[in-house]
Amino acid sequence: MLSGFVTLLLFTVIGEAISTLFNLPVPGAVTGLILLLIWLQIKGGASDNLQQVSQFCIHYMAVLFIPSAVAVFFMTDLLSRQWLPLMLATFVATPVGIVISGHFMQYLLRHRETSRSREQQS
Repeated sequence: MLSGFVTLLLFTVIGEAISTLFNLPVPGAVTGLILLLIWLQIKGGASDNLQQVSQFCIHYMAVLFIPSAVAVFFMTDLLSRQWLPLMLATFVATPVGIVISGHFMQYLLRHRETSRSREQQS
């Protein structure tokens, strides 16, 4: 389990370094996740340790949102001034992101099936 945690931290640090070094407009954590995805695609999947750590993190993810949810109550002034961008982000960008993610997932699944069928023919 420790090796899975180290793997997640390693990709987070690498992503932060790349985002900082190249002054990317993407957070380092997102860059690290993209690199992790690429690595897992090349490797062919996650190890058991990485899966265990990932499930543990997902299980307790709701706890990580508590501070930001509480902070919203103290930002009523800002929320009242910025309501339009917030509503657009919530009701336009979220569905668009879901649709794009769904199409990308379908592409990856089709690509995996094509690769498997080629391997079986060989």
